[in-house]
Amino acid sequence: MASTVMRLKGLADIGVGVILALKPEIIYESNATKALGRLTGFGLSSAKTAPGFNHAIACMVVAVGVGSVVASFQGRAARFPIVIMNATWGLLAGLTCVFTPHLATATMVMTALNTGVYTVVMGILGMREGSKSAGKSGSGLSGKKD
Repeated sequence: MASTVMRLKGLADIGVGVILALKPEIIYESNATKALGRLTGFGLSSAKTAPGFNHAIACMVVAVGVGSVVASFQGRAARFPIVIMNATWGLLAGLTCVFTPHLATATMVMTALNTGVYTVVMGILGMREGSKSAGKSGSGLSGKKD
């Protein structure tokens, strides 16, 4: 189950990266982003402000997505670093919003929220898998693919 969730999140990241590269206003000016902006008081991102930087973000999001898809086929040990990478990304986005609100945007809040939810879900799925494999082999580190 965890591999499937990771694979789907990876494919979603690839899709988001492609949108950010081709038509970022779909995300930056979406109803969800505008609602988060109203709720938090943070402004909306604009790809027109720094198009090269926006494109670099798009490339990074695609790279994270590709890494997630590849790791999803490699078993539990390969998933862990991807989950930690996503958790770090979300934590840093959230901390930016809290401690440097002048740099924060509604899109950054969205990133913190979705990576936070993903990290919690993957943590729960990982613990469930660990307890199942621990019961079978005596160790949660069986090295088996799921």
